[in-house]
Amino acid sequence: MKVALIGLPQSGKTTMFQALTGVEGAREKAQLTLGSVKVRDSRLDRLSAIYHPVKTTHATIELVEAHATHQKERKPNESPLDGAFLNLVKPMDAFLLVVRAFDELSEPATDVNTLLDEMILADLMLVETRLERDRPEFRKGRPGMGPDERAALEHCRELLDQGQPVHSEKELAARPELRTYALLTARPILVVANIAEADIAKEPASVLSRLGLPVRGLPTFAACAKVEAEIQALPPEEQADFRAALGVQEPVLDVLIREAYAALGLISFLTVGEDECRAWTIRRGTPAVRAAGAVHSDMERGFIRAEVIAYDDFIALGSEAAARKAGKYRLEGRDYVMQDGDIVHFRFNV
Repeated sequence: MKVALIGLPQSGKTTMFQALTGVEGAREKAQLTLGSVKVRDSRLDRLSAIYHPVKTTHATIELVEAHATHQKERKPNESPLDGAFLNLVKPMDAFLLVVRAFDELSEPATDVNTLLDEMILADLMLVETRLERDRPEFRKGRPGMGPDERAALEHCRELLDQGQPVHSEKELAARPELRTYALLTARPILVVANIAEADIAKEPASVLSRLGLPVRGLPTFAACAKVEAEIQALPPEEQADFRAALGVQEPVLDVLIREAYAALGLISFLTVGEDECRAWTIRRGTPAVRAAGAVHSDMERGFIRAEVIAYDDFIALGSEAAARKAGKYRLEGRDYVMQDGDIVHFRFNV
């Protein structure tokens, strides 16, 4: 999963990126700064303590800091999200809008609207261009788009004309006819308000309300990038105490992962053994045969069955043997819908 951080200059976006990834994990590439973070999962850690595997592999998220131009650096009426910028972020799975909310110059609601409007405008221009080029006089004998594709694009145009992102209608955003267009607003968009240190210990909902957030139904949370980056730089054994002393309720990375997983409809299943304990990320609703393919394509091709036990049942009973005896270790077929926290062993033959 790839999540791009987008923000106007002086929003604290770079500091927020460092707070999420750690300074040493970032590397420069063109207009993007890249970093990879582990998805912390206490279930996997506990299973690893039981099995003592050779290695433990957490799921990961790629975070990308995307650099937009400052208003002072732009020509009159030029978008802060120019064409080159938009092309760079098109491969992302979700977007995190970082908005300034730490001083009297802050206008976080305005900044969210500015960024979202630019993304909507970029999508609208793309959709209108594609529909225009499909007119018979422009096709010059080439076959036109199918009725389903045209209907999907026309629906997108209606939403975008109303100032609504495509993802506001999730069924529309998921339609296969739209995949090749890589519409920005078809992906989930989250917002983080970069707040002042004085607001850290306050009730989050009241802080966001005072700032005029959330806006336009976007999932929104608050974090102080400066403090989070300072905590990130501390030795791991000191971070929890420092966070508690400042009143930081939860690491910003944990909040982002939870919000991103919810927005993207993601869950994790687990595989265990002496060689490796590992978490695998899949879409909610994924059948067992496709989940097997996430581990290896041979497992999907030669799928026989999945041996499954819920994590909570495994922990309550204490072992695989006890789970089998209690009837909690189940044999499931290819159409079984995977559940979050399932511990799975796939049987296959190729």
